[in-house]
Amino acid sequence: MLSSILRHALTVSLLSAACTTPAPPMSTLLNFGKNDLATWRGLNDDVMGGRSRCNVKYSKSTLSWEGTVSLENNGGFSSVRSPWRERDLSTFDSVTLRCRTTTGIPDDFTLTMEVSQQWWMPYWKVNFEARPDWTEVTIPFSELKKSSAMTGELPKLWTWGDLSAVLRMGFMKYDGKAGDFGLEVDWMRFSGEAEVKN
Repeated sequence: MLSSILRHALTVSLLSAACTTPAPPMSTLLNFGKNDLATWRGLNDDVMGGRSRCNVKYSKSTLSWEGTVSLENNGGFSSVRSPWRERDLSTFDSVTLRCRTTTGIPDDFTLTMEVSQQWWMPYWKVNFEARPDWTEVTIPFSELKKSSAMTGELPKLWTWGDLSAVLRMGFMKYDGKAGDFGLEVDWMRFSGEAEVKN
């Protein structure tokens, strides 16, 4: 009787193990466009009195973010940002963007990853260059830096806020220059495995 019960328990245990959901693959793809991801919105320096402007549009498969950065009234930035939603990116070591500029010339942009809903708290950032032709730009997370709207870049000793709880992602145009810009993004792919803590 006892051996029968043990055999039954072992069978149930083996079946449960066989039915366990496999771990998700180490790659997360964010597709932009009306048919998939069309929820990112513009946020400019007018929230603090600036005069920069932008327009965010979606085709069937891409996000297009265009505008003009103004340095008037202590402004100087434009951005497009995702909705607030927690994502654990701590196991990835890079992100690849398929993107291009819409102005016909290469331009520099900043990828941001916020870990707090308070605007003055530090966030992750990294600069990248986009070109007029469609290009896949890979950004290693080892190049990420902590920054704060109040203090600028922070030293490595600042350890609060790893990538296990990224609340919002976005792109910024914030290089101290006034003028027109345009960035079109097809997709973002997170891949690899690493721990980025500070």
